[in-house]
Amino acid sequence: MTDLSTKLERLARQAGPEEQQPIFLNQYLELVRENPLVAGSAPERIYDMITQAGFVSGIETRKASFFADELFDLERPLDQLVGYFESAAQGHETRRRILLLWGPPGGAKSSIVAILKRGLEEYSHTARGALYALEGCPMHEEPLHLIPHAAGAREDVRRQYGVRVEGELCPVCRYRLEHELGGDFLRFPIRRVYFSEAKRVGIATFEPSDPKSMSIEMLTSGINFKAIEEHGSDDHPLALDWAGEFVKANRGLFEAVEFFKNPREFLFSFLSLAQERQFKIPKFGYIPADIAVVAHTNENEYRAFISDAKNEALRDRLFTIAVPYSLRLSEEQRIYEKLLADARQRRDFHVAPHALRTAAMVAVVSRLAPHENLAPIDKMKLYDGQEVGEWKLAQVREIRRSAEHEGMTGLGPRRIIDVLASAAVTRAQSPGREPCLEPIGALIALKEHIEQLDLEQARRDGLLAIVTDVRGELDRELKDEVRKAFVPAFAERAQDLLENYLNNVEAYCQKTKLRDPVTGEEVAPDEKLMRAVEEQVDVSENAKDAFRQGVLVRIGILLRSGRPLTYRSDDQLGKAIEGYLFEQLRDVIQITVSKTNPDPEQARRLNEVMRVMTDQRGYCSRCATAVLDYVGQLLHR
Repeated sequence: MTDLSTKLERLARQAGPEEQQPIFLNQYLELVRENPLVAGSAPERIYDMITQAGFVSGIETRKASFFADELFDLERPLDQLVGYFESAAQGHETRRRILLLWGPPGGAKSSIVAILKRGLEEYSHTARGALYALEGCPMHEEPLHLIPHAAGAREDVRRQYGVRVEGELCPVCRYRLEHELGGDFLRFPIRRVYFSEAKRVGIATFEPSDPKSMSIEMLTSGINFKAIEEHGSDDHPLALDWAGEFVKANRGLFEAVEFFKNPREFLFSFLSLAQERQFKIPKFGYIPADIAVVAHTNENEYRAFISDAKNEALRDRLFTIAVPYSLRLSEEQRIYEKLLADARQRRDFHVAPHALRTAAMVAVVSRLAPHENLAPIDKMKLYDGQEVGEWKLAQVREIRRSAEHEGMTGLGPRRIIDVLASAAVTRAQSPGREPCLEPIGALIALKEHIEQLDLEQARRDGLLAIVTDVRGELDRELKDEVRKAFVPAFAERAQDLLENYLNNVEAYCQKTKLRDPVTGEEVAPDEKLMRAVEEQVDVSENAKDAFRQGVLVRIGILLRSGRPLTYRSDDQLGKAIEGYLFEQLRDVIQITVSKTNPDPEQARRLNEVMRVMTDQRGYCSRCATAVLDYVGQLLHR
């Protein structure tokens, strides 16, 4: 038997019906004494679930582990979300508010709720998240509702067990208590239950549909006409179907999709549920409910709702959180890596270095607000943690504060990933070509997609201008890739250049002269050479002295440690050496990558470059060739 077969058999046994003996109220009270969270409210459970998974507040210092590897660049919205549940868990008025997530399409609003729902299902299977309910209750009701108000019994529970008993028995459980158990609430059986969206236990989702076919009973429950024949009246508790979403979500989480597309009467049912923590069923009184309602909507619908004065009552019952697109390049790239993983499982294809980064650059820059002194590409880099020129990371907060709407418009990740997946599949079907998504192909696909968008001409032109800007950045990055691959083929020249540069820097810093190797004359340090090298890593004229002193210090530490000195020993200096050498060898490199029939020396270099790109840089033979051809064209200009 294979390992997979053994695993599946074990899982099948675990998934079978669980043998479980019922307990009764006195036993349940002992469980509450040991773990008061057993009788906690819906917000308490959700907040505990998140914090137990390692969530720590403070958007500048952490990535929320509960949402880790699922959501990216949403620290601020997630902090606000957890703050909402923390306040609601403590019993503040927040628990009487509907949590509303709003933002652009594809901004991860539904993903946030999906993670919460999935987390609740798993949490309810743990000892800490254990949940008990009255047996047979359609609302999987809190067992403490059995405790009567008489003789101060509920106050005794609060004083002795530290939990507040809120709510009353639902009509079904009240009927069973009176007619099946003779009012003896100590004999009412209690069983452990587990949250399950599929089984509609504690998790419910509601999506608006055609208004003509929508009925409020979809939320509150409706009449079971067959049961009327048995019980003789439509106001009998057992004559209802008890299938409404409010009923099934009790003690857990209710997701309201496209919230503002619901008819007004539906919205006011949500208002009553949130504010009064109860809902109304015709011919019955108000039914208490303990539900965390999380709604989400797109920005246009949100702003239309907020601007309508008729919605003031419901507006005051909302706790709103804006969920923007990502503005951090590295995080946007991680989104694509995650979303493309499924497509790559269905059909394997290679994703070349810089392909997803290129698409992410187009997306992020499309979302940025203009800044009078900061170019869009530079702003993108600054937001991603890279200081640009005189701009420092400490200024990011102020820059973002002056652009509050930033991230609410632009190209969404769903649209981008559809374009990339389509481009990868299309190119994979080309005869004689390896399936590969390479950066130039990704950029071309995005450009073609933008040209086909139904947008105003000015908006389309703006997006195409972004593609042009991103191409300039991509050109620099691809030339850098080829530089890194070519320089090892000229390692001796790189090492000679390093030693020459260091000799000149040492003489400059010590205010001495060098001896010309041919004439033997003393000459001043070669300022032109030093600056040409330093400019490769954007060292300004004013910063050259500090840079040179730093180089000598780092090289001195390296030599004292006994390590060999190579042009790659110091990252920044190595990049400068490679950049300078690349410029000096531009013609040689251009000829090497462009020549149809290279001579033996050129072929040797080209094979070495291909080896470096495929073995060390993550390229396949197809995308490596494409990049070399493209850079060859750039160098030829």
